[in-house]
Amino acid sequence: MKGVQDYCVIDCRVSDKQQLQGGSLDDQELIGQLVARERGLLVAKVFKKQHSATTTDRDDFQEIVDFIKNDSRQIKYYIVKSLDRLTREGYPEYVRLKAELEKIGVQIIDAAGVIQPKKNTLEHLGGSPQYKWSIHSPSEANEMQEAYKGKAEARDILTRLIGASITLVQNGYSVRRPPDGLKNKPVIVKGKNKVIREADLERAPYFQKMFELLSENMDYIEVVERVNAMGFKTNTYRKWDRSDKENPKVVGSKGGKLLTVKQLQRYILQTEYAGINYEKWTKHKPIRLEQFNGIVSIETFNKANRGKIYIKVNEDDSISVLHNYSPWGRTKRLRDNPKYPWKCVLCPFCKSEMLASPSTGKSGAKYDAYHCGGMKDGKRKHIYFRITQADFEKNVCAYLDSLKFDKAFLAGLVLHMTHKYHNREKEILIESSAVSRSVSDLKAELAQKLDAFGLAKNQIVKDMLEGQIVALDAQIKKTESERNKIEINEMSIRAFRQYAGQLMEHPAKILTEADNLHARRSLMTLFFEEVPTYNEILNGTPKLQPLFRLSESYKVDKSQLVTLPGVEPGFSA
Repeated sequence: MKGVQDYCVIDCRVSDKQQLQGGSLDDQELIGQLVARERGLLVAKVFKKQHSATTTDRDDFQEIVDFIKNDSRQIKYYIVKSLDRLTREGYPEYVRLKAELEKIGVQIIDAAGVIQPKKNTLEHLGGSPQYKWSIHSPSEANEMQEAYKGKAEARDILTRLIGASITLVQNGYSVRRPPDGLKNKPVIVKGKNKVIREADLERAPYFQKMFELLSENMDYIEVVERVNAMGFKTNTYRKWDRSDKENPKVVGSKGGKLLTVKQLQRYILQTEYAGINYEKWTKHKPIRLEQFNGIVSIETFNKANRGKIYIKVNEDDSISVLHNYSPWGRTKRLRDNPKYPWKCVLCPFCKSEMLASPSTGKSGAKYDAYHCGGMKDGKRKHIYFRITQADFEKNVCAYLDSLKFDKAFLAGLVLHMTHKYHNREKEILIESSAVSRSVSDLKAELAQKLDAFGLAKNQIVKDMLEGQIVALDAQIKKTESERNKIEINEMSIRAFRQYAGQLMEHPAKILTEADNLHARRSLMTLFFEEVPTYNEILNGTPKLQPLFRLSESYKVDKSQLVTLPGVEPGFSA
């Protein structure tokens, strides 16, 4: 009668998909089967997986240990091709894994033959007992050397791979998954394969619209509503079940959600949209992307981020990335308080936008005023400048009321508007069509939900569908509202002509009737080449756009507006 045969397991491991595709797992299994036959062992199971051995978090190893513990057969051996297939974390980790196997009575066999059976230093005494200290591995030094060799080899491989990737990134090329709205494009440069970024023609328009609207000082919530109305959904990715490491399965998807304010704020911080890479691998120094200038200009990127992150192009054409920065010396305050409509007029000393607030007198009464403290980096740069709200707004409005449109301007404006409309007509139609398609898709989805609701018998399912129907209906109404905002046509231009004609005699109404401070800021560029300071308003010296002129009466009678009331000239440090 033959004796009971011992069983073994064979462990085959690769680190990445390239090794997996190259058949390395099959080669390791073949070698393991040969070792098992030579030693007269039966194979209980072959483990084949992709897993990095440069970590101590080895759920793949624990899976094998659990199998051995729970298997009813007498598994005594663990076969690997070489020690670096077991671990690349060096000798201490190898000793830990080896000890864990020895606890359950399992010995490691490597096909290379480095590991030798343990021996008792007292065995020459015949029946002498063995002690913990007398049992040793004659190949311990070789095992230690082989384990360290595996760790050193892993370090060398990673140094070459990661080092090459870092060099590519520092030279403006790409090695990772691109941000949403961009995609990778393989190119050949000097006979070598490289990867550059390029616009994803399907997704990029959404992100261009985000930057465009934010650069026009539109509120974040309004931008989110407009982009969602165009049909935006976050990118979808496959969801994997990797419990079976040899055969992972797709079990669903994630993503496909509407844009939120927080997601919008994360998107616009990514400098790659402006053609600039800025990350740890570039030592946090901005690098221009190779053969890609971005999907938005640096100027638009800066305006959209409103000082939170600012790409500065220096005089020598080098670039810097600054945080919480503004070219005016501080981040613009964008808070819109309708009580103080003229904060967009600049301080006469530091040319920063004015601030406004009430002060409390000794009697407890409130006194509203516009002011500027001239503070920068915690230091005062000029004297404290303060003008009562009544005086400030009276002088600003008096100057604006003196403005007159230049003769023949309206005819030129009509031609200009018509020309601009035809240039933008295609873009407007594309955006409007995208929103219309989004409405159609939402209505089709709503119809499906209604059909499902009619067929549903379970009350829980009905409640769930009812909630989805209400949400879809609200989204359709919001999307249709956004479509109405962007559908501009020839009738809109004719209406604008009529409105412009009514304003010809009082052009200041364009500014005074602006809905909010953001709109007023934008309209200031229609009147002025540069946003005027309060002192320039008083003196009648702002740089006007060519289509405006001052009334003759204002040019003659400025005596009451030549000085800053209650302010002495000069700076104080």
